[in-house]
Amino acid sequence: MTNLDLILGTAPREPLTLQQILDGIQWCDARRESDYVFLENLLKEKLRKFAGFNSAFGSGLPITYEHCGVDLEAARKAFSLLVTMPNAIALAVMTSVEGILKRPGKDIKEKEDLKFIMIMLECPWLSRHKTPQESEYHHNITKRLFTIISNLPSELHKYLSSWFSHCLLEPIFYDRINFVNKFITQRLSNQQKSNDRNQHTIYQSDARIQAAARVMHLFFKANQPNEKELTEFSKQQAGDSFVIIPYVSGRDIRVQKIPIDKYYNVVVDFIELAEDFKAWESRSAMFTFCQYPFLISMGAKMQIMAWDAKRQMEITMQKTIDTLLRQKRRRAEESGDASYLSVLTQGELQQAQLLILRVNRNNLIEESLTQLSKKEADLKKSLRIEFIGEDGVDAGGLRKEWFLLLVRQLFDPQYGMFVYDDQSQYCWFNPASFESHDQFYLVGVVIGLAIYNSTILDLPLPLAVYKKLLNKPIAMEDLAAFRPDLAKGFDQLLQYEGDDVEDVFCLTFVGAYEAYGESIEVPLIPNGDNIPVTHLNKRQYVERYANFIMNSSIKDQFESFRRGFYLVCGGHALSLFWPQEIESLVRGSAEPLDIDQLRSVTVYEGFNDNHEVIRNFWSIFKEFDDRNQRRLLQFITASDRYPATGIANLSFKITCMGGQDSNRYPTTHTCFNQLCLYNYKGRDKLKNMLIRAMDESEGFGVK
Repeated sequence: MTNLDLILGTAPREPLTLQQILDGIQWCDARRESDYVFLENLLKEKLRKFAGFNSAFGSGLPITYEHCGVDLEAARKAFSLLVTMPNAIALAVMTSVEGILKRPGKDIKEKEDLKFIMIMLECPWLSRHKTPQESEYHHNITKRLFTIISNLPSELHKYLSSWFSHCLLEPIFYDRINFVNKFITQRLSNQQKSNDRNQHTIYQSDARIQAAARVMHLFFKANQPNEKELTEFSKQQAGDSFVIIPYVSGRDIRVQKIPIDKYYNVVVDFIELAEDFKAWESRSAMFTFCQYPFLISMGAKMQIMAWDAKRQMEITMQKTIDTLLRQKRRRAEESGDASYLSVLTQGELQQAQLLILRVNRNNLIEESLTQLSKKEADLKKSLRIEFIGEDGVDAGGLRKEWFLLLVRQLFDPQYGMFVYDDQSQYCWFNPASFESHDQFYLVGVVIGLAIYNSTILDLPLPLAVYKKLLNKPIAMEDLAAFRPDLAKGFDQLLQYEGDDVEDVFCLTFVGAYEAYGESIEVPLIPNGDNIPVTHLNKRQYVERYANFIMNSSIKDQFESFRRGFYLVCGGHALSLFWPQEIESLVRGSAEPLDIDQLRSVTVYEGFNDNHEVIRNFWSIFKEFDDRNQRRLLQFITASDRYPATGIANLSFKITCMGGQDSNRYPTTHTCFNQLCLYNYKGRDKLKNMLIRAMDESEGFGVK
């Protein structure tokens, strides 16, 4: 009997285990076998065929959507030991991996055949490249692995995606995303270095990049809510084209954990995205990145949307010019005056190129609504604002002021269009609003215009609004985000195990909302006010009530809002975005503030970066905690967030008010992101003045 047989025991066909590897290492160490030949032979024997590799590190548990049948923790421990061994060990494993990927020896059609993929994805050598030769070798192995995964039947893709979700801890999940992205990056970079005259579109016929994108899609799906948890509401029952993912106590309902930006591939931003978008629209290429928009950064998507808007705007502008010229010809024919045939005037050209709103501050909502309703065809043009009776050319400041004033009025609780939750500080559509649906249409238009005109709005709308806009399913966590007390009550009801639900909770199938101090009750089902909530029907009650709050009670208001938004942002480009991205475009990035980065883009008037007041200002800004940093940013820019597309897109100016020390507060021009400071004597005084100015400004209007 050989030494190998001793380790294998009486069952040489037994699958590879962590214990066998530990025993093999111990055997080699005891005999001072520095090259670990014995361990190398053990790995070759166990992993050389598909059946052996696929059965390695078995968990002993049945294979389900939640469990892959592999003890991944044991596999990771084994590989963490093997990676410290001589190169021959790595070569033994990778040779087996390569051989199986080249010739699996069977068709992979059953879920039991997928275990080898989960094991191979744990191999640390695939992402380690010490030499160019090793890099190329591992790249070739990886492309075979991705191709096999990509070509699996859709049912097996569901298993893999579910396993990625349930079996991979967050840091490992990140590693897998980076692993796939590095592969895509390497292939794109190599193509961009080529001399091929079609180098910018080579990727569209690269089956390997397409396979990698499909693999990434499995990781992306693993991060999305589980479709199996959707309720059985039809679209008609939901009162909208959305459904609710219910929270059920004790069940692991998958929600998004990994931020969307972790999937972005930075190299993708450097391809010709407009051409990619056109190929995607026309379906003229085998592969486009627009098919997998989670790989495209938000900034790049904004470029696509801007390009698409410009294309649509040019069409609209040409139609306007053609209409104006036809009118000129008609007037010339009617009057016999050939002067009407002259070229367009500057005013006529502006009419063709710009969306110009002339509004009165004292009647801002009505005049804005009236003009926007008349100019629906011009909404994708660049916006310019003129306040009636006031001088000034809109260089961006008047436009921002219009946004800020209009949003402040529309979202004022006294105006009645939105209701606020004091605990969450979010607002929601008021089901009892007396305002016409045209007002909600205006809100949708304004948000769309803000996106197109790169203006951050301080809107306390929850993520659910943007999910509904993009037809994404809504989870109970969305209700909990802006109605935490109600969601907590639902949770308590669902967790209650007793059979006396009817006596303890005293509920019927009735929903309610507050309308100007009065509670309005609405049956959730026919005769609902006479149907008690019991242990058997409590889940149905929660689902119906959640749907009532999120959908049916605000159906008309939301449809008007959506119509306004889509008039501005509608188009194929919008489908590239995810709800979190749209929220960031509207409200700005929720990332921690980087004060040093903000300082790097700041311009000065009357000061310089080395002035004592300026040095003190930045020192104070950095010293503030996150809350006060955001308060100060809000004081200066009217938003406590950076632009979602990056701080480089934020203009920030500090102006010297002249003179010596002063007891006046700092002032701001939020429409221009401008802070005006006096030559305050000493750091403490400047800090005190800033804090008092922030305190005084909260609750007041635009400055």
